[in-house]
Amino acid sequence: MRTRLLLCLLLLPLSLPAAETVTFSGGATKLVMKEGRESVSLTGGAQIESGSMIVSADTIELSGEEYRYVTCRGSVILADEERGITLTTHTLFYDREEETVSVPGYVEIDDKKNQVQASSFRLAYDIQGARMELEVSVLLLRHTDSGAMVCQSDTLSFDRDEEKLNMWGNARVQWDGDRYEAQRIEVDLKSEEIVMKGAIKGVIGG
Repeated sequence: MRTRLLLCLLLLPLSLPAAETVTFSGGATKLVMKEGRESVSLTGGAQIESGSMIVSADTIELSGEEYRYVTCRGSVILADEERGITLTTHTLFYDREEETVSVPGYVEIDDKKNQVQASSFRLAYDIQGARMELEVSVLLLRHTDSGAMVCQSDTLSFDRDEEKLNMWGNARVQWDGDRYEAQRIEVDLKSEEIVMKGAIKGVIGG
């Protein structure tokens, strides 16, 4: 009877607030059903689907009230087709209630919606607010009619809806044969306007 109950649980989606569900699969699954300690651990080709988001990894754990927290480790890929974005990393934390994603290590970002590719060693992503905060050795590439725009800085804030970048610390932009350096650089990707502040250097017309 216990085995039959466990199999039934594996075939059912988890119930979540606002009539949402999360479906999951994996080569091996461990369930903890004790009240206050509910969790689902997936290994061996683990994958979950929540709304428009699909996350795969070597291991995935869902925990917390209503399975709020998702912890992913090893070959992590988060794909959100609705928002046109893919994240690739080794460790990722997803708060389903706050709708935030955090990555404490190296991460690669493919933003098809804005024709942007980026990488950094720390990421905080507000999904509903469409804002990303990237830190440590940030590199962002944007395709334009004048060629690739290459942006580098210690810290970068990216508003995906407004298509605006704010860069702090050793900020540099290379684009259309020109080079710009400043302590802070703001870039409007739609208008292709660049504003520099503090310790400004530049080479244009090269």
